This record gives sequence, structure tokens and C-alpha cells, in this order.
Amino acid sequence: MWKFLFCFLFIRYGTGEKIIIIGAGSSGIAAASKLLSHNISDFRILEAEDRIGGRIHSIHLGSAYVDLGAQYVHGMKNNLAYELAHNFVIPGNELNYTWMYYNGKRRVDDNLLNTLWDLTPETYEDGGSNVSVGDAFLSRYNSTVFNQYKNDTQMLTFAKDFIRICECSILGLEGSFSWFKPIATSSFQDCDGPNTLSWNGLGYKTILDLLLKNFPNKTGYDITNNLSLNTTVTKIIMEENSVKVKCADDSEYNTEYVLWTPSLGVLKHDHKSIFQPKLSDERINAIENFGFDGVMKIVFEFPNNWWGEEKYFWFVWNEKDKDDVIKDVSFGPVKNGDHWLSWFFHVGSAPNNSNVLIGWMVGPMVAETEKLTEEQMKNGTVYVMRKFLSNDFNVSEPIRVIHSKWCTDPKFRGTYSFETMDMSIKNISSPQRILQQPVFSTDGVPRIFFGGEATSPTRYGTVDGAIETGYREGNRLASILKNQD
Repeated sequence: MWKFLFCFLFIRYGTGEKIIIIGAGSSGIAAASKLLSHNISDFRILEAEDRIGGRIHSIHLGSAYVDLGAQYVHGMKNNLAYELAHNFVIPGNELNYTWMYYNGKRRVDDNLLNTLWDLTPETYEDGGSNVSVGDAFLSRYNSTVFNQYKNDTQMLTFAKDFIRICECSILGLEGSFSWFKPIATSSFQDCDGPNTLSWNGLGYKTILDLLLKNFPNKTGYDITNNLSLNTTVTKIIMEENSVKVKCADDSEYNTEYVLWTPSLGVLKHDHKSIFQPKLSDERINAIENFGFDGVMKIVFEFPNNWWGEEKYFWFVWNEKDKDDVIKDVSFGPVKNGDHWLSWFFHVGSAPNNSNVLIGWMVGPMVAETEKLTEEQMKNGTVYVMRKFLSNDFNVSEPIRVIHSKWCTDPKFRGTYSFETMDMSIKNISSPQRILQQPVFSTDGVPRIFFGGEATSPTRYGTVDGAIETGYREGNRLASILKNQD
């Protein structure tokens, strides 16, 4: 009987580690690896999913891994992800716009396309602190492209339709549902080097093993005994000199320090119910006005490679195309006269995976579109590919179609953060710096810490930004523990 009660209490009330890390995404794993590098193993990671990785989600499809979440290492210089991955990533061609289709399945002439790209302004140039990305882009587009073709009716029509590709590309970069939400001049800093470094079929999951020094050989850190999967945190209660963490499975953990690393989307939705006492007004203001929407990825496995060598297709929708899809595809959301499929704008080769393509969908209906079945997703997206490509290719029926569901998954509620117009209007200069500040207990000790990409002032929205914040908080916690000794 006593043995049973002991086991019950052990499970229900946790194991008494000094640190609880919430979330086993790249930030949480980076923090764990940093603690282990300081010879600190007195921590537990609580992860709501049945896997580690968070918004890194590599699945095996076809002959290699493809990523439903983070896909690229963005740049080289001063990039922590590249420092870890430099022996395993290669430059990709995903931003090659050569295979662009428009107007009744006709491939856009390369010379015409190059001319238009030369005229198309850099998106964020001449923006301002009170101008959205969309407004900044359209202002310069009007003064360059439209001005160039104002007397050429055919080119002017194409230039107007071409705006959607520009908009979709920007939404893919920002992770926003609308290009009028992100601010034109942001604090994000690029890293020098190629912006789409590919894992070449290994999958971004490899970075997790690299963080734990377990790739290519599993000889590094073993966190098996520090990790609790399928464990959703429901309450974080600050006490006088400790923190209590309650979970959905009724387990509880009394600990000295908590590191929170889940997404900004979860913070936005759940901070009022999770944190007790409530977070400061300044922190809540930062959470509510920092941007966090989403994009969708769709992966296709085909029985044959019908497109041949590596290719990246872009779909330029005109008004007839938009009317056709509303008539031809009756399922799925329609908003403001736009069919959900008119935001499906790009599909391209999966690295080192001959029969697999990866597609992108953005815009205001991403969350609603996530709710479609895989059969509906397949039927809709194959309709689009055949509509645009069938003059040049025989698009076969996919064996399997899988789409991401980041926005409707309560463990994520979106994809990556972006700086907003609301921040400027409400004079919030750096929500990332506000969010990264610890919360102190009444005895004046920092108890609750915050990591994750949304707490990186200059590399938010990236895996390397998430890693940087995990290292930052891991070092901070290590310093506190060492000062206790």
C-alpha cells in the first residue's frame, strides 16, 4: 500500500528538479544543452507534443525527410543554426522565379519577368515606422512598375495581377495573414549568405541532434530521463520562494525556476489562464501587440516525377482564374470574393527527394483552410497545378498529400512572430526585449524566464533566433545556480 502511494505521489507531484523547461522546441532543447554544458542536469522538460522539435517537424515522405515547419537556415554569418549545421546544409534554389505561369497555362516569358523584377522595388526600402509592408510596397510599385507600363494595357494588366505573387511572397516571409499588419521598418537583421540553405533531405530535425551533440553519431547528451512528453502545462503559480507548475494530466511540479519557451501564439491565447498572478501590464501589452499569424505548407508524394529536374513553380492568378476556381471547386472557404485556392501560389521540388513537391499557401484563410480534409486539400491543389501547368506537364494524381495545421493546433496557434503596425501606434519599441525579462517572486529572486524566437530582438521568426534565446536563458540559469553554491 505504501509503495503504491509513494509511486502515486512521485508521478503526481513530479520529481523535484530545480528547473522546469516548458517546451522541447529548438529553444527549449538549446537551453537544455547549455545547462548540460555547464554540468547542470537538475532540470525537467515538459513537452505537450508526443515528439520534440516544436515548430520543427520533419516527416519521412518519399525517399527523404520533408519539413512541415521550419525548412531553411537563413544566412551564414553570425547565425547559430548555420554554425551547428554548416557541414550538412547546401544553398537552395527555392527563390528561382523562372517557372512562373500566367493567363491560361502560359509560362511567363523570362525576359518579361526579368524586366518586371528589375522594376519591382525592394519591399522594405523607403518604409517608415508608421508604414505597413503592404503600403510601402504598393507605393513604390505604383511609382515604378505602373508608371513604366501606364501606356501598355497588356503589360499593365499583368503588372496588376503580378502584385499577388509579391504579396504572397511577403506573407510567406512575414508569417502574417495580411501584408498591412507587419511594419515596413523592423528590427530584424539579416545574416550574410544564402537565405535558403537546405538540409538536402535530412530534415531540420537534424538541428536538434546537433544541439545535443548526437549527430552524426549519438555520443552526446542524453535527455531521455529529463523529458516528459504529452505533458501540457495549464498553470504556473508563483509562490513566495518557488514556482508550482500544474499540468493537464494532474501532475504537479514544485521547482525553483521555470523557463517558458512555447510560441507567442500560445502566450497570446493562454497567458491569462496559465500565469498566476497575472503577468505585468507591460508584458501583456507586448504579447498582445506583437504579431503572430501563420502560413501553410502542403507536401505531395507522387507515383512518378512528372516535372523532371529540380523546378519551382509560381502561379500568377488573374481575374478569370479567380472566377473559375469559385465555380469549379465548391468546398473550402471564400472570403471577400477570394477562394482559398487563389492563395496557393507556389510549389517546388523537395531537396534530394525525386517524387515529392512542397507547396505554400498564405493569406487570410490559412486557419480555416487547415480544417479541410487531406482529400479536399489534394483535390483542390491538384486542380490548381493542372490548371496552370497542364500545357507543359502531365500532373499525376498524388499518392499522399499532407498539410500543416499550425494555426489550429492549440499547442502552437501559428507559425512565427513579426513586428506590427500596432506596435508603432502604441509606441512599443521592442516587445522582444520586454518578453525576455524574467518575472521575480516576492523575495526578489528571478523565478520565471522566457525564451523562444519571439524573445530574440533581431532574429525573431527563425530557428537560429530560438536557439540564441535558449542559450541565453540556459546561461542565465546556470549563472544563478552557480552563485547559489
